[in-house]
Amino acid sequence: MEKIIKMLKDSVQLLKVNDSDLIKRSVFEPTLSHRIAHYFENLLSNYSWYKKSPLTVDIEYDKNIDSDKVLPKEKCKNCDNTECYIKKEDYDVDVFREKCRPDIFLHERGTHDKNILVVEIKKKENENSDNKKYDCAKLSVLTCPKYEYKYEVGVFINNITENELEYMFFQNGKKTEGELSLKKIEDILKLNSETRIRT
Repeated sequence: MEKIIKMLKDSVQLLKVNDSDLIKRSVFEPTLSHRIAHYFENLLSNYSWYKKSPLTVDIEYDKNIDSDKVLPKEKCKNCDNTECYIKKEDYDVDVFREKCRPDIFLHERGTHDKNILVVEIKKKENENSDNKKYDCAKLSVLTCPKYEYKYEVGVFINNITENELEYMFFQNGKKTEGELSLKKIEDILKLNSETRIRT
């Protein structure tokens, strides 16, 4: 997983170097997500485990297996995790939209067995802080072991068009201030495959 996080960061740097004209033109955010996903997939393709795996890089993937990807419409009652964004008193769940479309994914389509990475990006710090809260709440839900999605890691990248990038990492439903407890990607793929065979 360390390699995957590094490749994601390298992909952002490739965007800044190779696609600086897009940043200068202040293009729509999904255009930037697409370029990052393109570089990310190219870097992943250097590894045989990726080529042999069912994993894919997608942008704005809005499906939950065969239905829509949605977020809860009420405060979380699943655990006592006070760092969970959708438990916080200042968070208004009413801003959750009907459908959820995070910016970039590394996953296997049509199952939750191999939900590896989910990413949200913001071009720059928006005056409307609800946008940042909304994205962080999404990553809380998508990485929480109490919900169905169970992504291994969520990443929020803020100020992507600025010199000072901000990376925030989410794991087990909360923002991690310290080190991520990262599993080896080969172990995740093997474990999930074995689990699937047994069921």
